[in-house]
Amino acid sequence: MALTDEFKEFYKDRDSDYPHWPKRIFTIAVFCKENFSPKTIPSYVETEIGLPLEEVNKMNISSGVFYAYTDKEVRSRKIKDVSRYARGNCRQCMDFTGDFADIAVGSVGTPAGWSTVILRTKEAKALFKKLVDYDLIEVSDNVEMEELNKVIDLNNKQAKKSIKLAQDKGFKLPFVDLEKDDNLEGFIEKGHKKAFMNLEKEILQPGLCVACGTCALACPCYNIEILEDGRPYAINKCLPDCGCCYMSCPRTHSFKNILLKEQEEPKIVAARAKNPSAHSQDGGVITALLTFGLKNEIFSKAVVAKTDSKWRAYPFITNDPSFIKKAAGSKYTIIPQVYGLKFGR
Repeated sequence: MALTDEFKEFYKDRDSDYPHWPKRIFTIAVFCKENFSPKTIPSYVETEIGLPLEEVNKMNISSGVFYAYTDKEVRSRKIKDVSRYARGNCRQCMDFTGDFADIAVGSVGTPAGWSTVILRTKEAKALFKKLVDYDLIEVSDNVEMEELNKVIDLNNKQAKKSIKLAQDKGFKLPFVDLEKDDNLEGFIEKGHKKAFMNLEKEILQPGLCVACGTCALACPCYNIEILEDGRPYAINKCLPDCGCCYMSCPRTHSFKNILLKEQEEPKIVAARAKNPSAHSQDGGVITALLTFGLKNEIFSKAVVAKTDSKWRAYPFITNDPSFIKKAAGSKYTIIPQVYGLKFGR
């Protein structure tokens, strides 16, 4: 996302309808330590927990326990039993609270039924205030910062250990190469000489891809598709001197210092929706934010995650506020969410 302006400049004189980016993207992150492939978590729920997927309407992780819900019952397992099915490349991520999102939401640090909410931008704080003023959410200062910081520190400690193990095995991890953290111009200059085959070699083959779908969105000639396994594939040859897919990939670079300089001092509160959906996660804050934003035309569209009867998740773009409640709840599987923006153009 940080490279959008450079991409526009590069393509302004080319015969292409690129870029596919909206004028402004408002991002809401969920606290995330690990995720699962499209096959493992549905298989675990059916075989280990013993619930038919077509009956499951919600999953949740809270206080070290994984829960699966149907209309009739709730079953659970300790998270350590589920974690062995997590994707390996999640172990190298030190972004538990979505550092670059406008708003980040999660259950750590707040009581059951509430969410910890981190507001990082002016737009986020203004939107959140409107929901409070309209009496749509309840707010409290009751956030256990010690608990939240403890989880963040533990996640970072485990990630650094995993990163070191990978580097000791000879893997290059450019997204944690802090020595090049500020070299944006140099990265862009070299990036234009890259192609999808470089992503294949440096990111996909070593298992570093996070399946966000950004490369497919960034491609000016629609050359990259995301298939059912969540992996990007090139279907044609790349344009010469392009490199948009490579430069947009969050695993090919690290400009954390640059991006964080642009943020305001975050505001952290506990919150819950006044009338949450039955399928909402924790306090139902994200559902309330998106619904309000669409109803009041603050957002033109929203990209949300939708699941089919086998709990396979995919991005879905909508301008219908009523659909937001239907899509409520975490899916606990990889979703090329950024790729969903492509279908809104």
